[in-house]
Amino acid sequence: MFNFSGSELMFLLILGLVILGPEKLPTVLRKMGRFYGEFKRMTNDAQSDFRQAFAEPLRDLQSAASEYKSVFQDAAGEIADDSPEPDFVPWQPPTETSNDSAPEPISDKATSFDSLSPDDDPQISVISYEDKN
Repeated sequence: MFNFSGSELMFLLILGLVILGPEKLPTVLRKMGRFYGEFKRMTNDAQSDFRQAFAEPLRDLQSAASEYKSVFQDAAGEIADDSPEPDFVPWQPPTETSNDSAPEPISDKATSFDSLSPDDDPQISVISYEDKN
């Protein structure tokens, strides 16, 4: 419960011997042992009561879950039976095409904005709200 190692337990016994003295240490250890036994008994009783109280609802939940699982497995089996098996098509590298049908690079088609002069009409419409007033 407390997970003391041997060295930690030895340290606590020496500390208790120094603090309580050799006369009181055995009686204190006996009382602590009785208290620990009572505490352990009470926790075990509470744990068994808890398990007994929740045993029936847990069984009901487990049976309901297994029923739902069987329904879903049956439905999945029906779907798998009705659906056709997919055909496997192996990957094939693309065939090379001639350079005549190759598309032109985008940079050749695009017009550079640096080559536009202020007199060119770039066909952009600008709406000014100041003109409407």
